[in-house]
Amino acid sequence: MGLRSTRHMTSVFLVRAGGVLLLFRRGSRVIADSWVGIGGHVEPHEHTDPTAAALRELHEEIGVTPDQLTNLSMRYVALRDTGTELRTTYYFTADLHPNAPIPAECAEGELRWFDLTLDPATLECRPAPATSYPTG
Repeated sequence: MGLRSTRHMTSVFLVRAGGVLLLFRRGSRVIADSWVGIGGHVEPHEHTDPTAAALRELHEEIGVTPDQLTNLSMRYVALRDTGTELRTTYYFTADLHPNAPIPAECAEGELRWFDLTLDPATLECRPAPATSYPTG
């Protein structure tokens, strides 16, 4: 077996007023249709600083800046062997400032707030428009 490529990614779950912001990503070669945290690929110069990659992705995808966050914390790292590549995903949580604006959608897909008490097994794998979000 030869060397496989590696892929490093981040995913941030933003929390505000008892809700978590999720992104509905359409299927790709990296992920099936699903609700996920906000994130993306780690650039080569960020391999030693996944937090910087997470902050960059938040800004690129939804316009959130570090001053709009508190308690940014890496929660865990997942390693996955797909058979063709090794994937490392750095998972973060952060509290989003009550007044930080969030778009209803972004270029990556639909955005929606979910109640933190919701059972994830009840989520349907199709987007619904974000009509409102917690404000504080």
